[in-house]
Amino acid sequence: MKTEHAFPAAALWRHLGAGPDVEPGLRAALAWVVRAPGKGVRMNLVQAMALRFGLSAGKAERLACAVEYFHLASLVLDDLPAMDDAQSRRGQPCVHRVHGEASAILAALTLINRGYALTDEALATAPARVRRAARGWVDRCLGLAGLVGGQARDLAFDPRTTTARDVARIAAAKTGALFALAVFLPAELGRPAPAERRALRALCVYWGQLYQLEDDVADALAAEAVAGKTTGRDRALGRPNLVHALGLPAARRRQARLAALLRRTLARLDELGGDRWQPLQAVFARPVAERSAA
Repeated sequence: MKTEHAFPAAALWRHLGAGPDVEPGLRAALAWVVRAPGKGVRMNLVQAMALRFGLSAGKAERLACAVEYFHLASLVLDDLPAMDDAQSRRGQPCVHRVHGEASAILAALTLINRGYALTDEALATAPARVRRAARGWVDRCLGLAGLVGGQARDLAFDPRTTTARDVARIAAAKTGALFALAVFLPAELGRPAPAERRALRALCVYWGQLYQLEDDVADALAAEAVAGKTTGRDRALGRPNLVHALGLPAARRRQARLAALLRRTLARLDELGGDRWQPLQAVFARPVAERSAA
């Protein structure tokens, strides 16, 4: 899959510090993960917002890489046989299919570790309130209230006893949490006013729900070559999917409502902060297929 990167993909490899002294199998697995062509929506957004709110170019790049490392680690773990047992991701075989499950798990742990370290490095000279807020966002978005808790609910999902609301709740924890992290880590540098903060929270909810719905549609309907990853896993594994819970027509209607709510929230942010939030406007000016890629 050919992809353009506004953010230098080489930075993801450089900031890992995976020199020639690293065990070769682990180093190869890390290279496989970070050099796969993704759209880079989250890291481009983090970098642009961090620069807008005063971080140096080097620190903005570190913060952007940190968020992308957290995201990449979640994909590696999600694809494992114990999770979704996926075959492909981003148009190539999953890392565990090529380099083994042990190396894939160690690669994910490496990415998480470096994500924490780079977040700390990027915000080391930021005001104390920003550092406290950043720690809180990382804990909420990645921990029991966010990604980890959402994945546990995903694995325990029973389509016979759960509703579309339950599916949306899991999406908010899993997918919405990573978008919240990408928005709020750099946004805290800009000291958002209470009204801006409320709008940003709403934006993250709508974005996460819309992304997950688009991913559910792709899993239910798209061919693997089009989606760039293994499809049909939700039905095969009995995992949450709004297309299966609602039916395609209702899912499409929800998709349209979420897109409208996103536009309304972006307009509200424009009213409140003017061009302060231009990087967010730029993300949603892109075609859906570009802003929603994993």
